[in-house]
Amino acid sequence: MNLAAESVIIGGQTSKKKLLLAIIGGFLFLTALLGTFGITGYAAAVPLVGGFTVSFDKLEGTGFKMYGSLADSAMKQNNPVAVNEIDNATITNLKITKKIPFLNINAVVSASQPVKITGLQQKATQISGDASFSSMTMTDKYVGDLLNDPKNLPTAAAQHFFQTADTITITNGVLDTLYLFQKSVTLNGMKVSFEPANN
Repeated sequence: MNLAAESVIIGGQTSKKKLLLAIIGGFLFLTALLGTFGITGYAAAVPLVGGFTVSFDKLEGTGFKMYGSLADSAMKQNNPVAVNEIDNATITNLKITKKIPFLNINAVVSASQPVKITGLQQKATQISGDASFSSMTMTDKYVGDLLNDPKNLPTAAAQHFFQTADTITITNGVLDTLYLFQKSVTLNGMKVSFEPANN
């Protein structure tokens, strides 16, 4: 009897349906994990290709601050961003969309009831909507000396411009964000779904 080992190549194929279910299942687990961290106060930075989009019908907040900075995305470092901080916010018809280009779908988290957030921080590459403020202050600061060293660019970006307001209201808001943090959040009527991507 010859017990010598022989190499045997067995042909096979991957079921696309099972692969897709495994990928979506993994993404759902990641979403749940990040959602848990966000609800308990840990930063929920989502380092996925293309960032994500936050849209809503109305945001009402108190204790507003905005300043410039730099933030990394999955594909590029040092993106210029507007950092928005709001002490307390109520958001109506919140929708957070994450593009998944390799599956040509969008993962969507939405809330059918007003969302209550404390300690909100977002780093946005673009902000659009109709905004109103009360007791608004805008300041500019000299940062020329910081520009001699590239390591100081994030500090210079954060310090050169600063805006505050006692209250802020934004209607029809859309933010393209690289980072989202909330100290606490209540998402009543939350729904996670997948939609075909609009190219």
